[in-house]
Amino acid sequence: MTRSSMNRFFALGGLGLSAALFMGAGGFPDRAAAAARYVFFLAGVLALLSLILLVQKTPSPDSHVQWVRAPRNFLFAVFSIIGYGAAVPCLGFFPASAVFMPLLALLLGYRRPFYIVLGTALILSFVYLIFVYFLGVPVPTGIWGE
Repeated sequence: MTRSSMNRFFALGGLGLSAALFMGAGGFPDRAAAAARYVFFLAGVLALLSLILLVQKTPSPDSHVQWVRAPRNFLFAVFSIIGYGAAVPCLGFFPASAVFMPLLALLLGYRRPFYIVLGTALILSFVYLIFVYFLGVPVPTGIWGE
């Protein structure tokens, strides 16, 4: 698949996804008006970026695009994500994420433990502050929940 046809393919997929988001947010109940506005915003941004991708010209001549450059790392990531998805309902979001992020970093070849732990802590702190504390979004608690 050439680069320009791949760009068109993903741009059309993004436009379809943004349309689905837009229509889905229209069915939100009145008590979730703030959430609906957020989804409308995300759908608009996705549509705008997809349109830009659709009309942009590729600077280099079309060449064959390799989908997966590192198959080993790709498989590590896919199986880690599947394991993470299975672990979240059991362990809860934060414990599963605290295991998943450093494990995936190590599997992908990162070897600086300080930065792995720091990055994990910063991301999980950000998620907690924004989504749990400020927005009140419930996250799966797994075996630790009430």
